Amino acid sequence: MSLHDFVVGVVADTHGYLDPEMLACLADADVILHAGDIGHDRVLEALRAAAPVIAVTGNGDEALRHTYPWDQRVELGEVRLLLCHWYDNFGMLHPRIERELRAWEPHALVFGHTHSALCEWRSGVLHFNPGYAGPPGQGRLRSVGRLWVDGESVRAQILPLSSTGT
Repeated sequence: MSLHDFVVGVVADTHGYLDPEMLACLADADVILHAGDIGHDRVLEALRAAAPVIAVTGNGDEALRHTYPWDQRVELGEVRLLLCHWYDNFGMLHPRIERELRAWEPHALVFGHTHSALCEWRSGVLHFNPGYAGPPGQGRLRSVGRLWVDGESVRAQILPLSSTGT
């Protein structure tokens, strides 16, 4: 491939809201990860028009909980990503995901739930939350993310969305 083995679009907490700006930010992705609280399958259908989508269910996805798993191991080349919705609930870490981190030793943990973007290395593992991509307003900053996967390395970026959306 060109500069990177994979360009990965990352979104979470859409809560059924389909933002054209979000779609534009993810348009060049090779694959898109949705870290839960999808809200409605039409969001994933729109994302699938841009790239293959790997999704997990969130605590707000009652209607989709039998369609998508709670967490998922994702391998892109040599890079292992652990995708889930609920990992860090404002300092309370999910014990199942903690066990999975120790057992599988991913390069990156991708999660949502807090509605706050995070891009931080902890003990050699990238902890990445793309932030909230749901309906504008509500006093929340909105964002999506991007990962670049090269060989055995991964790097990340948070991409802010406009506060008003459309």
